[in-house]
Amino acid sequence: MVNALLDTNQLVSSLLSAHGPQGQLVDAWRRRAFVLFLAPGQIDVVANVLARPKITKKYRVSAGDRHAFIDLLHAETIIAPHEDRPGVCRDPEDDYLLGCAAAAGVEYLVSGDADLLVIRQYREVVIVDARHFLGLLPDQRR
Repeated sequence: MVNALLDTNQLVSSLLSAHGPQGQLVDAWRRRAFVLFLAPGQIDVVANVLARPKITKKYRVSAGDRHAFIDLLHAETIIAPHEDRPGVCRDPEDDYLLGCAAAAGVEYLVSGDADLLVIRQYREVVIVDARHFLGLLPDQRR
């Protein structure tokens, strides 16, 4: 089974655009096509972003949908071990994802962030966008 850590932007986008690649990522995860890892505190960040008035108004995300998604993340993801920031990303705010992904031993970090994608690989973790990752999954319908 493939193990992946998804960047916060992928999780938020999955709820805002359910038919896009990020929505397909979550659908694939729910079908058990891969095991989803998250960094410590990442679920809280997703919850906070989805609750922003600008997001709820623009995308019309209901409180029920937000809560159900956050509950699903709490119940069905594996929280990666906390790891120090390795200092390799040009955006220091994104470094924690690299450290946590490596500490968890995941094969992929899935992101839409150019600051992470430009790295391509950190230790044994390959950094890819959603479309690329979906293409790696067996029997993934697009």
